[in-house]
Amino acid sequence: MVSLIAWSLAFSLLSHTASNLAEEALAGLLEQLALTRPGLLGVVLVRALLSLLQIGLLVIPIVLAILLTSGAQLNFPPLTLLPLGTLAFGSLGLGLVLGGLALVYKRVGQLLGLLQFLFLGLFLVRFEALAWPWNALGYLLPMTPSVAALRLLLGRSEAPGWDLLLLAGINALAYLALGIGFFQRAIRRARQQGTLGTY
Repeated sequence: MVSLIAWSLAFSLLSHTASNLAEEALAGLLEQLALTRPGLLGVVLVRALLSLLQIGLLVIPIVLAILLTSGAQLNFPPLTLLPLGTLAFGSLGLGLVLGGLALVYKRVGQLLGLLQFLFLGLFLVRFEALAWPWNALGYLLPMTPSVAALRLLLGRSEAPGWDLLLLAGINALAYLALGIGFFQRAIRRARQQGTLGTY
């Protein structure tokens, strides 16, 4: 259940960023957003933070309904906010990569559908239970250390080690930096091609 909650939060944020950019490209609003004071990246980051709040408010009643109907229990210690934050930063980074693809290629709807099932499978695999080379490689994948920490905190009511939390933070910051860098390159490429305001 923890994996499904994490998947719904992460994929909602990831797809929201990319689909908003694709819709604005279709409406011809990207040039106006790029000319604003914070720039297109600043606007996208602020919108992503606001959509994270919105998605969180939508997921809370769903989680409560699942808990009430299934009889399951989830403990929510304050430390849970740390892996949730790293999950959000990692998904924001991947959302920026998809948003950059939407800037250049304009159509990412089919890719989002494919990634939905890929991330569901990725979140359901328990990399911490695999043998040595595979669990280490699994933690290099996006957001998997955050999901492992959430499984320990919410599923087993155990505190994850600081090494896992540090790995989750490094993983999230790496994917966020990758997303920001890719998005900025995509903006430059779309401007050079003259396709920022066209669909």
